[in-house]
Amino acid sequence: MTSKSGSFTQACTIPFVIYVVGGSFLGRLTTQQYPFGYAAVAGLSALSLWWLMPAQTRRLVMPIHGRVAWGLLVGVVGIALWIVLSHLHLERRLTADLPTWLQVGERVSFNPLDELDSLSAKVAFLAVRLLGIAVVVPLIEEFFWRCFLLRWTIDPDWQEIRLGTFTWSSCLIVTALFTLAHPEWFAAASYCLLINSLLYWKRDLWQCVVAHATSNFILAIYVLWTGHWFLW
Repeated sequence: MTSKSGSFTQACTIPFVIYVVGGSFLGRLTTQQYPFGYAAVAGLSALSLWWLMPAQTRRLVMPIHGRVAWGLLVGVVGIALWIVLSHLHLERRLTADLPTWLQVGERVSFNPLDELDSLSAKVAFLAVRLLGIAVVVPLIEEFFWRCFLLRWTIDPDWQEIRLGTFTWSSCLIVTALFTLAHPEWFAAASYCLLINSLLYWKRDLWQCVVAHATSNFILAIYVLWTGHWFLW
């Protein structure tokens, strides 16, 4: 592996690792600490992506354009599917009789409307949370799952593999890992397969980012509207 390829691997993986590892500690924070903890995790993830992946590299790997109709559509369909499947709680029923350590965990949810006192604090946290979920997360996750891991599982010399190259093994491995990374197993598996399919079809990482961002933005609006904070 050359220094250049190693640097790009780091750019695709380190921001994701920061977000996942940092996020694993958020459930241990107090109500007062949580907003600052989330802002720190999202901020460090975004900063690491900006630092490790120069703008020129991002433009080469993921040209930004306005032809994103399919990305928008997939994002809408994907989050609708996610919400419906999440409300069924199929994974909880499936694992209900298993030992506790094998049962599906719950998502760490935080309702700022109840937990925070001042209006300014609520608005500030919601702004940071929305920026994190609709901008930072789609970027770092698509660079990790679709740009890096889908190709690395085909060949460790992954940059020699064309973006959007399909193999059953890589698709299923990434889908399985993506599923295990979320408490909503059936929703996550369906969503991952949908976004994978978009990449295989369009071979365009930007379309996947747009789809992911659209889904997360709609999810945020849905949670705020319905109060189903267990999804967020």
